[in-house]
This record gives sequence, structure tokens and C-alpha cells, in this order.
Amino acid sequence: MLLVNDHSGPVRTVLDEGGLRILVMSSIAFTTPDMAGNLIVTGSHGGTSAGEYARRHRVAAVACNDAGIGKDAAGTAGLAALDEDGIVGVAVGHDTARIGDGTDTWLCGVITYANVTALAAGIRPGRPLQVAFTELAGRWSQGGATAC
Repeated sequence: MLLVNDHSGPVRTVLDEGGLRILVMSSIAFTTPDMAGNLIVTGSHGGTSAGEYARRHRVAAVACNDAGIGKDAAGTAGLAALDEDGIVGVAVGHDTARIGDGTDTWLCGVITYANVTALAAGIRPGRPLQVAFTELAGRWSQGGATAC
């Protein structure tokens, strides 16, 4: 899969727990190698290309938009594939957060999809993303097991 290397955009840190950060951005393409091991919140769909960006930059967790799920569950397919690498992958409902808006994903998103790794980490659909990721970061920063 072709991944673009020259994307950049605003990235905001919304939580820093002893060096473990939750970073918010509108597009998964804004991830960089220095974000490895952190929790990423994006407005991107959770399709195959989103999973490739998360894998490439070795993030610990990623939140995307389910984009209505779509044909053959294309809106979350990339998040499901992240189980192979032990990366937490979740999606928020397209009717709870605007697609392409990372801030809205963070502030308003409600989880509709969690991969097996996310479920094992205690994340459940139906919970606000902000609450779930803040709790997860707190557990991991206190020495709890991480996804990677």
C-alpha cells in the first residue's frame, strides 16, 4: 500500500501522563515516528490505510471514525488488522463525531468498535472515547501492560 510521506498538520497534546501522551489530529496521515508508543486520536476513517499509518509509526493505540462502517466493514478494517501487532484500535460513531475532525472525535466521540486488543485492554463500545483513552493512559502510565 502506498503511504504518503509528506503530510503534516496540527497535532495537539491533550494529555501527558509521565511521557505517555494522547495526541489529537484531524488526519492519521499527520502521525510521525516520534509518536510511537502514544495514543492517537484522529478524524480519519478506520479503513486499511489508517491501520497502515498506525502500524508504520508504532503507536500504542489509535482512534478513528467508523465512517458508517461501510461495505465489508471497510470503515474499521484497518483497526481490526492492528490486532496482529498488539495495537489498540477503536472507532467512534460517525453520528457522534464529524469525520475528518480529530477534536470532535476527542470531545464528542462514542466508541462503536473496539478490536480484540482494545477489548483486552478494557475498552468497551458505548463509552465516550475521551473517558476510555484517559483511563487507558492512566493505567499504562502507572506500569500497566501496554499494547506494544
